[in-house]
Amino acid sequence: MQFFDGRNYRINKILLSCIGQWPYQTKRSSSTIIVIIVSLAGTQFVAKICGLFSIEDIDTFIDSLSPLVVDIGCGIKLITCILKAEKIRALFDQIQSDWQMLMKSTYIKILNNYAQNGRTFTIIYAMPLLQPLLLHSPSNDTTRPLLHQVEYYIDMDKYYFPILIHGYVTAIVCVSIAIAADTMYVIMIQHVCGLFKIIGQQLENIIKEDSLEINLEPPIKDDKPYKNIIKSIHAHKSALRYANLLEATFNQMFLTLAGFNMLIMSMTGVTAATNMDKPEEFLRQITFACALLVHLFFESFQAQSLIDHSAYIHTNLMNIAWYQTSFRTRKILTFMIMKTREPCVLTAGKMFVISMDTFSTIVRTSVSYFTMLRSMQ
Repeated sequence: MQFFDGRNYRINKILLSCIGQWPYQTKRSSSTIIVIIVSLAGTQFVAKICGLFSIEDIDTFIDSLSPLVVDIGCGIKLITCILKAEKIRALFDQIQSDWQMLMKSTYIKILNNYAQNGRTFTIIYAMPLLQPLLLHSPSNDTTRPLLHQVEYYIDMDKYYFPILIHGYVTAIVCVSIAIAADTMYVIMIQHVCGLFKIIGQQLENIIKEDSLEINLEPPIKDDKPYKNIIKSIHAHKSALRYANLLEATFNQMFLTLAGFNMLIMSMTGVTAATNMDKPEEFLRQITFACALLVHLFFESFQAQSLIDHSAYIHTNLMNIAWYQTSFRTRKILTFMIMKTREPCVLTAGKMFVISMDTFSTIVRTSVSYFTMLRSMQ
């Protein structure tokens, strides 16, 4: 059985394979799936844009604009996966390599716990995201409602069922892209957090026992704390390379999606406010807004976990009983303390750091946009 067929990563492998973005898929299989996705989603996207031209009511227009923004966001995720395919494969290769290297170590339990956390997050994340996106359709008082406001410039009654099926299939495709890309990001974050946790515990065990007799200049072969700190340094450099590669893969995507999140949450809030006299419509809009908040929260929470776990290394270094180590070990500890002073972060296009503070800022900005849009009605 291949490594990623195991329990911890099987779901992510299936999700990414379904959208043609599993890095170990054959090129033919991946290309075929991408062509199908682009054909389905592209035609539906054009139909949604054409449908906007037939709308005269501003509230319906805003409501119909939200699915378009969602489609663009999902498209950005897919494009990111395609353009960053080599980096994504390198990240998965590193996951497998780290597991193989630690397989016979006691620290493998830590890595397994974080992999299980990633699996749990994957399952939890998919639940609130799936239903609201599929149900996010403009209100339609006709006897044959469509999933979204679309215009195909054909007899809509005659081809009602093909159009409806096209809409549902495309919605499922877009949701699958969002879930696959986001949960891939989650398991990668959890993996590097596990690496930092392991390094922190290694640092805690640098000095095995207290001793009143301290040899300040022992031979290197007898200097166990020195050997332990060197191993931790190499492991830390590897974890930093992984975190930097993760940042290079996703930072541009985060910048674009942050703007789209603010826009769509504001528009959804406006639509909900104008439909407070219609309980079903109001509930639908609020559910959709909550799904967007969950999406944003998950991304911010995972990035915050990376910050906290990398800062954990610095804390461990500060708590080491350095006075029981040799001079050479103290010098290494000093340099490592300086190196870990700044935690690892993920950024949105290198413009701002993704964190829980960013989450609250985006939510506040969305409320401001909501207020502005309400005043324009």
